Amino acid sequence: MTHPILVIGVGGDGPVSLPEATRQRIAQADWLWGSERLLSFWSDHPAAKTVITAAVREQLDQLRSRGDRRVVVLASGDPGFYGIAGTLLRHFPREEVEIVPHVSVLQHAFARAGIEWSDAIFTSAHARPLSEVVGWAKRATKLGILTDPQNTPAVLARALLVAGLEDCRAIVAENLGLPEERLIDTRLTRLVDQAFAPLNVLLLIRDKAWRPHPLFVLRPDEVYRHRDGMITKAEIRALSLAALALSETDIVWDIGAGSGAMSIECAQVAWRGQVFAVERARDSLVMIRDNLARFGALNVTVVEGEAPEALEGLPPPQAVFIGGSGGKLTAILEHVSRVVLPNGRVVLTLATLEHLNQAKGCLDTLGWSTHLLQVNIARGQPIGEGTRLAPLNPVFLLISNASSDVPSGDAGGTF
Repeated sequence: MTHPILVIGVGGDGPVSLPEATRQRIAQADWLWGSERLLSFWSDHPAAKTVITAAVREQLDQLRSRGDRRVVVLASGDPGFYGIAGTLLRHFPREEVEIVPHVSVLQHAFARAGIEWSDAIFTSAHARPLSEVVGWAKRATKLGILTDPQNTPAVLARALLVAGLEDCRAIVAENLGLPEERLIDTRLTRLVDQAFAPLNVLLLIRDKAWRPHPLFVLRPDEVYRHRDGMITKAEIRALSLAALALSETDIVWDIGAGSGAMSIECAQVAWRGQVFAVERARDSLVMIRDNLARFGALNVTVVEGEAPEALEGLPPPQAVFIGGSGGKLTAILEHVSRVVLPNGRVVLTLATLEHLNQAKGCLDTLGWSTHLLQVNIARGQPIGEGTRLAPLNPVFLLISNASSDVPSGDAGGTF
C-alpha cells in the first residue's frame, strides 16, 4: 500500500505548535523530510531523515520510490503559500499529497503587529524576481513579504526605494513564535543599513491618504537618456502601449529598443511579466542600462545583438514592439510570426512610406490582420506672451494581430 505524502505546516516553536493528533501522525512516520531547523525538533525520532535542499526537484525521485513507507514532509507555516506543497502538487497526483497547513508566518506577523490583514497582499521574495515585489508594493495598501538570506529587508528596502517607492512604515518581524521574537516598527529608509535575524518577514503599511501608483505614467522624453532625439516620442509610446493591449503577466519583446523608454513603460504595465529589450548599438545599450537603473525596471532584460538572430532562445512573446529593424524588417516579422503566442500583437512605428509598404506587405502575406494609423502630433510651445503649436514628424503606427478573427474590443483586438 502506498501512503499519501503528508505535508505538515509547523510553527516557529516546533512540536508544541501542533495539536496532539498531528504530533501522533508525525510519530508514526517512517521517513521525515524538512529543513535542518525543522528536523532538529524531531532529532530523537527513529525515522529516516532527509534534508530538503535548494535542488528539491532532483530529490523527488526518492519520494516516487517510497513504497509503503509513511512519509511526512515538515514545512514552515503554511506549506501551500510559496512552499513545498506547491512543488509536490506539481509533480504528484493530488490524491498522493495530503496537506495540513499551519498559520502563515505573515498572518502571524500581522497579528503580532496588531494590524488587520484582510486587505493585505502576501507575496514572496524567496528565490523569486524582485520585480513582482516592487509591483505589489506600488499597488497594495498593506504588503507582507517573505524574505530569504539574499533578499533581506535591507536589500528589499534598497530595491523598493530605487524603484520609486515612498518612505513608508515598515515592520520587520523576527523569530516569530520563538523566545527571541522581536518586532522592529520603523520606516523603509531606515532598513537600508540594518541587519536582522535570519528568520524574518517584512510588512509595509501605508496611511489612509496613500494612493496606489498609476498603472502608466506618460513621462516626458527628457527624463530618459537618449541620443540626439532618437527616442519614440511620449505620445507615440502611449498609443503603442494601448495598441499592445498588455496584461500584467505578458512577455514583451522591444526590438530596436534604442533608449529603452518603451521597454520601461511596457514593464510598468506588464509588471508581473518580463520585457526583453533587444538592441545592437553599443552606445544605445549603455543608455538602456542607465535608464533601467534610473527607473528601477527590474523586469526588463537587455538582449545585446541584432534581430532576428538575437531573438533566438527568448521566451515566446504575447506582444512585440518594433521601433527599429536594422534593415531586416521582413526577416524579423517572419521570425516573430513563427514564435508569437496565440492572439499575439505586434506594433510597429515607421517613419517612411517604403518601410510601411514593406511591413504591411509582409504582414498581409503572413496572414496577420493590420490596422494603420498616421499620427500627427503638435506640442504647445510659448511664443512671446502666447502659445504656438510645434509639429513633430508624422509617424505611421501599424498595429497587427496574429489572428484575424479576434473581435474588436477583446484584449487581443485592435482599435
